[in-house]
Amino acid sequence: MKMQSYKQIHFIGIGGIGISSLAYLALKEGKRVVGSDSTASALIDCLAEEGAQVFIGHDRNNVSEDTELVIYTEAIDRESNPEFLMAKEMGITTLSYFQALGQISRTKKTIAVVGTHGKTTTTAMLGLALIKANFDPLVIVGSKVREFGNRNINMGKGDFFVIEGCEYRRSFMNLEPFGVVFLNCEAEHLDYYKNERDYILAYKDLILKIPTDGFLVANFDDKNVKKIADSCAGKIIGVREQDALKLNLRLKILGEFNQLNATEAYRAAEAVGADLDLVKKALEEFAGTWRRMEVKGKFNSAILIDDYGHHPTEVFQTLKAIKTHYKDKKLICVFQPHQYSRTHLLINEFKGAFEFADEVIITDIYAARDTKEDMAKINAEKFVSIIAETHRNVIWGKSLEDTYKLLKKSAKKGDVVVTMGAGSIGSLADRLAETK
Repeated sequence: MKMQSYKQIHFIGIGGIGISSLAYLALKEGKRVVGSDSTASALIDCLAEEGAQVFIGHDRNNVSEDTELVIYTEAIDRESNPEFLMAKEMGITTLSYFQALGQISRTKKTIAVVGTHGKTTTTAMLGLALIKANFDPLVIVGSKVREFGNRNINMGKGDFFVIEGCEYRRSFMNLEPFGVVFLNCEAEHLDYYKNERDYILAYKDLILKIPTDGFLVANFDDKNVKKIADSCAGKIIGVREQDALKLNLRLKILGEFNQLNATEAYRAAEAVGADLDLVKKALEEFAGTWRRMEVKGKFNSAILIDDYGHHPTEVFQTLKAIKTHYKDKKLICVFQPHQYSRTHLLINEFKGAFEFADEVIITDIYAARDTKEDMAKINAEKFVSIIAETHRNVIWGKSLEDTYKLLKKSAKKGDVVVTMGAGSIGSLADRLAETK
């Protein structure tokens, strides 16, 4: 039975940035939506206002006898989550978030935006371009978008589905892509993938799913992308930096990498026959998404920017873009390392990642899917000492509370403070922005 056929759906982890979009979609389709999450959030408040019933905390009694389908976040432990176990006990169909996306994908012409970096921003750009060109696409992005009413979904009813494809655990293989926008490819998620070759092969498997009448927009400046682009049975559209320079989009968002990403979004819109004047206008009007070089306001009269970047390449490119724009200002980077395993495996790449920051404050490492063995290999203090081998001004900020106190003393008028990371550091940015 297709997801659209169910009348009552229970969402485990309903407050997640991805799964909340499916809950919102279900509500708009007139379904009864029930869900749970470990903590309250603004996303949950919005869903409750739309009519969802949300429980804080996971309990087997949250799953009612009327439930026909359970959609769960990959973040839960399926061996112990009481609601997942209750669903199995009751014989209720269960789908992961990515399996549910796959069901939607099979009903639409799906364009998946994939790569190690830049997926969220590029998905938003392509989605907005097709909206502007009157394609009325369904769009799901891994971040809140201002033009979507600060949600991460555009409820389009047209033929196209624009989706950010997640490579972790090969999740994007649930999709049935008509087109793929392939931004870049370098080793990541090495807690799951065996090595870089294994990681690259996952993308190759996705590209092999593109039909003969479909297309691949590929960054030909990336050797790994170019190497596997020939696997596509459909039309192959190569994009290079020189193409971005020639197109000369006047973007509001910072960074040379975003010029290339926007050019790939432009080529994907062109591939489906969109009016290119409208596409160009949409790309040049785009002001960015939540936690992607997001200007939060001021703190201690310093400019405050928050960013999701957590891979060394993302950190380097983001700081370079910000320093290039604010070249006469002192740049303070507050970085929360994400995962002990990632921090340990990519430690050599992190050595040069902070080159464009004048001052670096490293918080304690944010644990996610880490084992005791992972946590024994690295800690924040050791991470700081390794970064200090190549950066003259780096310190350990310890907890987010300690870091907050440190910044209250050190951030000055004329500085730029950038908080970075995929964990809980966004809460620090919010707190800094609210400090008078």
